[in-house]
Amino acid sequence: MRIPAAAVATTITIEMAELALKADRIFFIYVAKNKEWQQRQQEDWGYVSSMARFFKWWAQRYFDIKLPVEADILPVVPGKLFDRMSLAYLVRDHSERGDYIYHIYLAYFKPFWTDCNTEGYTAPNLGVAWWPRPDDAASETKRYAFYAEKNCPRVSHVLAHEFLRMKGKTKKDYFGKVHDIWDGHLYKDKPFLYFDSQFKRVRKEDSYRFVTLDPAEL
Repeated sequence: MRIPAAAVATTITIEMAELALKADRIFFIYVAKNKEWQQRQQEDWGYVSSMARFFKWWAQRYFDIKLPVEADILPVVPGKLFDRMSLAYLVRDHSERGDYIYHIYLAYFKPFWTDCNTEGYTAPNLGVAWWPRPDDAASETKRYAFYAEKNCPRVSHVLAHEFLRMKGKTKKDYFGKVHDIWDGHLYKDKPFLYFDSQFKRVRKEDSYRFVTLDPAEL
């Protein structure tokens, strides 16, 4: 019996979507230089850990993706040429930890090569978000405000790529459409979404703790 081409295409699409959903958790990894990781843990971990919990909620609320979330710090020990911090180092670390875990690295460097306009990187079950820091003299209040305003939206961008891929969307959607919306936020006055510490939507003028792109058009 000949199976209609449309049925075959539908079956392949479903199988690809099921394959894409094999990630069994989301793992945020804060990358720090070995000589600095304890200081980074003391200064930044409060925000990073709360942000990880927020994005667990955000994934379910806006993408209908319910996965456990973990977070940890990766101290990087200086080594030989091929062990120096780079995108290749993180790709290798991801592979060693397990390809079926979605690792998103908060990195202190910009990937040398990227086609993501957040100066980050995305691949199946792998994301890298550049995580700049304010001056070390900045107070915790100013530091957390910086992360909410600058870093959290960038993380939401990288996550949106992967969440749409998990949902079985085409590259036009999970890559191109995310960038279209991001450009709207940056250049066309499209407002970001703002949330307080209880994950409640608030205005930009209010006190907020997390900022994300708007997934409404995704």
